[in-house]
Amino acid sequence: MQMMNKGRTAVFSILLSVFAIGSFGASATIEKANDAIKPFSAIYDMYRQGDKLGQGERALKKITDNQYSLSLKSELKWLIFSDKRKEVSVFTVSDGENITPNLYTFDRSGTGSDEEVKISFNSDQSLIVNPKAKKDAAPDEWQQGWQDEMSLHAQIQLDLINNKSTFNYTVVSNSGKLREYMFEVIGEELISTGFGRFKAIKVARVYEDKKFYAQHAWFIPELNFTLARLWRMKKGVEQYDLVIKSFTVVE
Repeated sequence: MQMMNKGRTAVFSILLSVFAIGSFGASATIEKANDAIKPFSAIYDMYRQGDKLGQGERALKKITDNQYSLSLKSELKWLIFSDKRKEVSVFTVSDGENITPNLYTFDRSGTGSDEEVKISFNSDQSLIVNPKAKKDAAPDEWQQGWQDEMSLHAQIQLDLINNKSTFNYTVVSNSGKLREYMFEVIGEELISTGFGRFKAIKVARVYEDKKFYAQHAWFIPELNFTLARLWRMKKGVEQYDLVIKSFTVVE
């Protein structure tokens, strides 16, 4: 029984991370702000092997002409496990190509220990992570191009808007460690969602040392390349399927 609970916990921990790792936000250049960046709210349903686990809501808000916040609220339940979280990234758009994170906050409650993290990307290049990772902590200074786990999604969105097809990112994770992510565009597909049928751009995550892993994401060009679906497989077993349910442009 103990081994079974450990297995369930391991699978559930993967499901908890999907909204954070896989939820990409809308973004664009400063010059295109009035056309491409539009405040929005999007709802997603989460499934695993046909079972619905919960929902997540992502929202993009404009703070100033070139500063935005991207937030995520999600609540998942699976068997006896539960997870409720909120993540917010405040970032700046500059040079028509770059997202620069300013502040990231993470708040999670549910099964297991509650977690709160705050990451500050200060203008003097100092990086403050509170609490700091106990092992393999990120350095005390950040470099241009680094992202947090939410601004990452804004940068991917901007790169798609700018017609890029391969992406490499360094991310300060919500555990306070540095991670490397690689993605590539692999084509177009017509997909069905709870919000309708759309022609979408399909993006795959590139795994260098995990050949039995796969993660695909589909983005809708006509909705500012908003994420429509995210799917992940591990060792031949579907881990999750995240599908858009509604999308609203907020005036």
